[in-house]
Amino acid sequence: MIVEPASPADLPRILDIQRKAFARYSSRIDTEPWLGETLEELEADSREKTILVAKDENGTPVGSVRFMTVEGVVFVRKISVDPDVQGHGAGRALIEALERSVPPEAHKIFLCTLLRTERNIPFFLSLGYRPESLMPDHYRHADLICFGKHLNPRDTGNR
Repeated sequence: MIVEPASPADLPRILDIQRKAFARYSSRIDTEPWLGETLEELEADSREKTILVAKDENGTPVGSVRFMTVEGVVFVRKISVDPDVQGHGAGRALIEALERSVPPEAHKIFLCTLLRTERNIPFFLSLGYRPESLMPDHYRHADLICFGKHLNPRDTGNR
């Protein structure tokens, strides 16, 4: 598994993966932010955030993550992995690459996930993220759980 910065050519496949990954939740939550995002919106987002893409041995994108740093906190957004390859290390590779990519002034990584995406909670816990807050009836009336991971600025080897 290779993780690298997304290129403009990767963006259509990133949208396809995102739609496929979140479509299975559409009966339980409002998935419009993930299913309805356009290529133009993703292109605009790529100018504001870093987007990493995980690629399989054939160079085909299988997952992505977006993030940006504000006042030393890395905010993670829209992590998605193709459901056909979930459980094979793409998500872990993306998060580990993100941690290695954070700027030196970053002291914390912060991310939220839908409370109803139960597989995500043990996944983030296994990577050293700790629950910081529950946000009921929040983004489009979805319940969120937010995690944080503090970074030791003197030990960049753990990033």
